[in-house]
Amino acid sequence: MKNWVRYNISIKNLIILFIIVMAGLVLTEISKVKIPTSFYQTQLEAAQIMKDSLQAIREEIEKRGILIDTKIDPNKTGIIGEEYTSLTTTLGNLEAKRTSANPDFAALMVKFFQQAGLQEGDIIAIGASGSFPGLIIATLSAGKAMNITPLIIYSIGASEYGATIPTFTFIDMLKILNEKEILPYKLLAVSIGGNNDQAEAMFFSDSKEIIMDIAQSSDTTFLNIANLTENIQKRMELYQEAAANNAISLFVNIGGASPNYGNTNASITYPNGLVINGPEIPDHPEHGLIFEFQALEIPVIHLLNIRDLALKNGIPIDPVPLPEIGQSEVFFEYRYQKWIIIFTIFIALAYLIFLKRKK
Repeated sequence: MKNWVRYNISIKNLIILFIIVMAGLVLTEISKVKIPTSFYQTQLEAAQIMKDSLQAIREEIEKRGILIDTKIDPNKTGIIGEEYTSLTTTLGNLEAKRTSANPDFAALMVKFFQQAGLQEGDIIAIGASGSFPGLIIATLSAGKAMNITPLIIYSIGASEYGATIPTFTFIDMLKILNEKEILPYKLLAVSIGGNNDQAEAMFFSDSKEIIMDIAQSSDTTFLNIANLTENIQKRMELYQEAAANNAISLFVNIGGASPNYGNTNASITYPNGLVINGPEIPDHPEHGLIFEFQALEIPVIHLLNIRDLALKNGIPIDPVPLPEIGQSEVFFEYRYQKWIIIFTIFIALAYLIFLKRKK
């Protein structure tokens, strides 16, 4: 063993070894095989449910005489709202909103659910603001495709271009999807949304009053708790009561609603996407439901940085038109030829042995 340690390889032979290894890596990469995921059919079903949902919403919008501005919603999805309304809480990224309106995100949620180990009959908790109605629909579509029960608490406030139309919020969208028998789910509760879930520092002075009117006419439980810590705990109680002593298998956060996302620096750096083993939990009463569920060792799906989610999962960014279902990279995986890796290692070791014996 000491002889091997003392043995010096010349620059020339190091270059040859480097070429062998690089050739193996390149050959491994170019020979990989693209195949559908093992849950491809479920992804297709979820994406189709979302596509049908968007069609139903678009038809309802046209029926109500609400104009779809093709300058901001070129795909006519019907879920891209106005920039500034009484429901607008913060600035929003139009590219992100349009990207999230792609049914490919329903396929992504199936992928996340599978990776989290969810099975038919499982219960998941969803906390969502109005910022990304497309992602709520994507999550519910995946839930239906996998026969998973979602418990949804919805915050009405939305960032720019989200569900910002006061006469057609996500509450209205879901009712339409119920009536059309596309999605069967009801809201567990609604809240005001905005800063501290109290519509603080909104763009219009009458925003809170308008949002409260919407909440009170929603035919569901209205959460109006000014203390954020108590608000978070009440939501946990509602989820657990609705689960009827059954385990909650996953929490999905959509957007940046204060009770879900939290009000700490740790919230800002929380990982995007599926989080199995999350970061250190901050010792703060307002750390949000993402950390409440993490503390219970329940996986979290955090959906906020849309561009990052799309890039990492093979979903096109802001496509016009939307791609055909089943074509994007999120529906596929790559299988590498392991024998090439093994053969490359064998050749490299054989060359080292040859050099040693030659020495």
